[in-house]
Amino acid sequence: MTEQTEQVRKEALAAQLLKVYETGDPMDFISRQYELTPEQAYEVQETFVSVRAERTGKVKKGHKISMTSPATQALFGATEPAYGTLFDDTIHTGDTEVELASMMSPLLEPEIVFVLKEDLSIGAGEEEILEKSILSAGIEIPDSRFADWFPKFQLADLICDNGVTGKVVVSDKGRDDLTMTEVERIKLTLTLDGKDIGTGFASEVMGNPVTSVAWLTQKLAAKNISLKEGMAISSGTFLSPVPLGTGRYEADFSLLGKVRLQVI
Repeated sequence: MTEQTEQVRKEALAAQLLKVYETGDPMDFISRQYELTPEQAYEVQETFVSVRAERTGKVKKGHKISMTSPATQALFGATEPAYGTLFDDTIHTGDTEVELASMMSPLLEPEIVFVLKEDLSIGAGEEEILEKSILSAGIEIPDSRFADWFPKFQLADLICDNGVTGKVVVSDKGRDDLTMTEVERIKLTLTLDGKDIGTGFASEVMGNPVTSVAWLTQKLAAKNISLKEGMAISSGTFLSPVPLGTGRYEADFSLLGKVRLQVI
């Protein structure tokens, strides 16, 4: 395939993904149309992100990290996590209400969100990340441009589709004084309408969510990209994804506090 043909394909796939955003009509899996390497899939993602920013005027505000456990990587034949880009209309601060009908096939994942107090150096390590971040309770709502997507999609689909980014809810409070050991030991309790539906630990996220963010900085360093002050990084789920339904969800993270999501 020539370089020109490759560019046309990237732009066509990005346009298809953006059309789903605009119409709400899902598309077929990209993996059924093309065989893409992870590198090619990220090129599609980058094209999509650029076009979405240009067309909507929305500002890039951070990243999300997916597949941070060996079990989820094994599902898709991956050897490392994957990432997507968050926009200013992706992130909701404080207790939040969303309409289920406004999404396609959403899931729920409790995650620690790192909010940067300062710019990170390119390829920043764990110590710098911890020093320059506020860690907050968070809920990610993965969603996809593909119908009936989880867990039927392939790795290339997830990457092309901006890491199946939907929404991220982040507490308006957080902490910037935790050690690596304290972060690793954070416990999550997830409830729906007051009933426990899941418990998990930070160690499920690559051993430590700080390590997950360090993976992202290294991945972006290969493209000479660094993370900037004010950005938010959703670092990986403590639990297997939960199908999102109506009700009041509360994610309670020891040492960090709670964040609530009302789904109507």
